[in-house]
Amino acid sequence: MKKLHAPCFCLPLACLFALTACAPGGAAADAEPLPIEVPPPVEQTNTELNIWYTDYGMTTKYLDAAVTQYNQQHPDNPITAEKFFADGSIENSDAATQQMLTEVMAGSGPDLIFFTGSSTDIEKMVRRGVFADMEPYFEADNFDWSGYNQAVMDAGVWDGHRLVIPLQYNFPMLYTSQTALDETGFSMENCDTFGGLLDEIEAIQADSDQTREVFRAKFTFYNFANYAGIPYVDYDRQKADLSFPELQRSAEIFQNLGGLELGTYDMGIDSAADIRDGKALWICPFPPVDGFYTGPEVINTFDDMVMMPIRDVDGGIQAEITWAVAVRNNSPNLQNAYEFIKYLLSEEYHTETLNYRWLYYSVLDAANDAYFQDHVYGRAVPLTPPKNAYGLDSVDVRQEDFDELMDYTRQITGAYFSCAETNFMRNMRMCGFLSGEASYEEAVREVERKLDLYLSE
Repeated sequence: MKKLHAPCFCLPLACLFALTACAPGGAAADAEPLPIEVPPPVEQTNTELNIWYTDYGMTTKYLDAAVTQYNQQHPDNPITAEKFFADGSIENSDAATQQMLTEVMAGSGPDLIFFTGSSTDIEKMVRRGVFADMEPYFEADNFDWSGYNQAVMDAGVWDGHRLVIPLQYNFPMLYTSQTALDETGFSMENCDTFGGLLDEIEAIQADSDQTREVFRAKFTFYNFANYAGIPYVDYDRQKADLSFPELQRSAEIFQNLGGLELGTYDMGIDSAADIRDGKALWICPFPPVDGFYTGPEVINTFDDMVMMPIRDVDGGIQAEITWAVAVRNNSPNLQNAYEFIKYLLSEEYHTETLNYRWLYYSVLDAANDAYFQDHVYGRAVPLTPPKNAYGLDSVDVRQEDFDELMDYTRQITGAYFSCAETNFMRNMRMCGFLSGEASYEEAVREVERKLDLYLSE
């Protein structure tokens, strides 16, 4: 069964409601799930290709470069790009995006739809038949998928239909020092499953002699339900199941976490300094790509850096799709859409946009390696500022550390699309659990009721 898809666009709840018109649960909730059905393509003309995006966020640089380069190579069939200028306001960007998606749901709008963030429920859109199946085009072209992270790419396939094409991803990686492990007695060997990780965290939280926070930032553990791969939301049966014991254990762990409050991330050399100074056991740097060089690798200047992924309940690793593209199902330009998507996946395009690849991992393995070679060995200035408040030295990044990190990307077994409306801890916060206004049992009953209602709408 497909893993839960749970961070592109930030859309309000009202827009998400507009994406669905399914009958409420009832008998259908107990029936076997129906296969995903994709409407047949409309008559194809392939005379143009229209895309739309806002200037808010990092992906605008990717698309600016892609449109420029692609149109230079295809002067007889250029892309028409409509770019909305949000004046630096996420609210303006969201409002414009909502209008665009409303047009798509009505059968018009751009041919291509780009997704980032967690406020668009991609699973609901898939079940509404919004996206075109691009698998026939990849098959007809004999597209070579070797060199791409297949577990991540498969997240965009439902019942054999390639409805969404992931472009970037992230996965939960933790970093610390050998000294921190020795001081706390934390056993990485026991963390080969999510349950083992919970055992180790609970042991530290129960030990009054421990002085390090388990995680430097609380946000590191916020999306634990996705990391664990717990299928607590069933879109096919329109039901939520919050009876998994790992949910309660994790929520209670989160409630007892110290460290930086939500909204604050592990960034830069200050995270490495907190490992050195005994303030934290684990860091999870943001952004994950550049953060690897400016945080964890700095640990090597004063200790031996150690890394560990958060594994799911079965011992695999779950990745989050952070940027993806889909094609409007009634677009008459599917071949043109395929050609542009193929360009977005190409090594040529990744080379052209290498300077922008500091945020998340590319689905193309070679692009991640190229960024490392360029960013580490091609730098004119040191990764660590020579004069910093922590007295930390610049670091010579070790190839073996990067190789180990990339090896974990090959151990990814599943991937998901984040959805704010179904995020477990977001809902628990809204129902008063973290504030202490409600017990776990009270909050989880309310969350399950809300999720059932949301899934049935």
